Amino acid sequence: MTETPSLTSTDTGSLGFSEHDAEGEAMYQLGAYLRISDDDRDPITGELSREGVTRQLKDCRVVAAEMGGDIVKVYDDNDVSASDPFVVRKDFEALVKDLDAGVIDGFVFYHSDRVARLAYDAARICQCYERKPKLVGRAAHGGTDLSTDNGRAMFVMQAVMGGVEASSIRRRKTNANRHNALSGKDHIGRLAWGWDEEGNLVQPYADLRKKAVTLVAKGGSISDVVRMWAENGITTESGQPVLYKTAMLRVAHPRNAGFRAYLPAQERRGKATPWGPDIILYGDDGKPVTGKWTPLVDPETYWAAIHRLEKVREESKNAGRTGGTRPGHRTHLLSGLLRCGDCGTRMVASARTIKGKKVPFYRCPTTNNGCGGITRSAAALEDHIESLCLAAIRKIMGRAKPSGAKEQEEIDQAENRLREIATEIKEVMDRRKPGANKRISATSAMDMISELEEERGMLNYRIRELSAKADELRGNTPDLLKDWKKFTTDRKRHEIGKLMKAIVVEKAPRGRHFDPASVDVAWQEQAS
Repeated sequence: MTETPSLTSTDTGSLGFSEHDAEGEAMYQLGAYLRISDDDRDPITGELSREGVTRQLKDCRVVAAEMGGDIVKVYDDNDVSASDPFVVRKDFEALVKDLDAGVIDGFVFYHSDRVARLAYDAARICQCYERKPKLVGRAAHGGTDLSTDNGRAMFVMQAVMGGVEASSIRRRKTNANRHNALSGKDHIGRLAWGWDEEGNLVQPYADLRKKAVTLVAKGGSISDVVRMWAENGITTESGQPVLYKTAMLRVAHPRNAGFRAYLPAQERRGKATPWGPDIILYGDDGKPVTGKWTPLVDPETYWAAIHRLEKVREESKNAGRTGGTRPGHRTHLLSGLLRCGDCGTRMVASARTIKGKKVPFYRCPTTNNGCGGITRSAAALEDHIESLCLAAIRKIMGRAKPSGAKEQEEIDQAENRLREIATEIKEVMDRRKPGANKRISATSAMDMISELEEERGMLNYRIRELSAKADELRGNTPDLLKDWKKFTTDRKRHEIGKLMKAIVVEKAPRGRHFDPASVDVAWQEQAS
């Protein structure tokens, strides 16, 4: 955030402004809020152009002078999104704080959607003005005056509509990204280590990355990779050896074998770094999509390296050690699924030492309102649940082979209706125009469009719901049974979660090591 000098009398006089008081002092001490979401960067220096916010400030100065005020503080959130609820805009927060504290008499802005694109943010601004009725605020474009009730209503409406537009852009961009991924196109962003923009190998980095994957496939460790890279001069910007986690991610990334990885931003947010094989994109034929770049190793070498890393992780788990060698790895098979049969609290994994060896088990905790009254051997319980899961998969496959055809048919119908709604909205807007056949008022048009938009929202939700269900059905293939023993804990847990909502563990009778009757499974719809 930067401060901007007040306009001089010469500046305002040359522009024809005459709203200052008789002594030449500004009536209002104003702030100016500037923002664009995606500023252009110089391809060589990486510096932002700032052309957009510079134009906005120029228009804001004109509005401030017309109001008889001076811009004494500039709130600048250049190159920052306002439609992402996870992004904190530092200067926007400073603006709200200054308005609430009376540091400024109000602020001017280019348009409502530059200030807010979320209803929550728009409401926060309006709350400041409702608490302090003497505040002033005006947009250079859009006709918004925050000092009036109608102006604040318009501000909220324009901000929310801007958010709707941003959501539509994100949706189209997500669809385009997935389409590009399915066609094998590389992601446009930071260049992968060892490739150029065209997908050609860049030396010596490509060879060193290839050696790393091959080294691990033959039994080497990630520490060996870090050491090998350091010996060849590969370090961080500070001259330190490459981080263990960074080396792990580079070795495990699917692009090494030419496989296209894909994980939308909304699914990545707030979660641990995904494990390479978990983000491989599969085509309709069930095979990994291959990218349009030069691979480093063949698939067999890649999978050998992955198997080696996962084997080390499993050995660590069996030895009772926590943590692991792969980011985002699940340590215990049934974590998050088990419930205490007495109090309903989620059971947690733990371990006890028996004859010098750590033996894992699940227990009801004494914290989080747990009773602490039920424990169960992890090995016996996990074996039982795996048996139930495999039996359920066989049962599902014994029915008419699920292919998601029914769901796809409903999706097609919903998409046809969406196209009809788009046409109907256009027709309604045309009927609002002067000279239109059977012309209707703007109020009637907005009422009709609101109903259509509500239906469109419900259809979009239903399409997402059906698409997810169809994907789940298509995922039940015979390979699931054949390859089950080869699956990692993560993959097994994923498949179990698709079939079971929860597992309730009751107290076992005395004298029995494990009683299957003491386990009650709440099944998902497709497995019931």
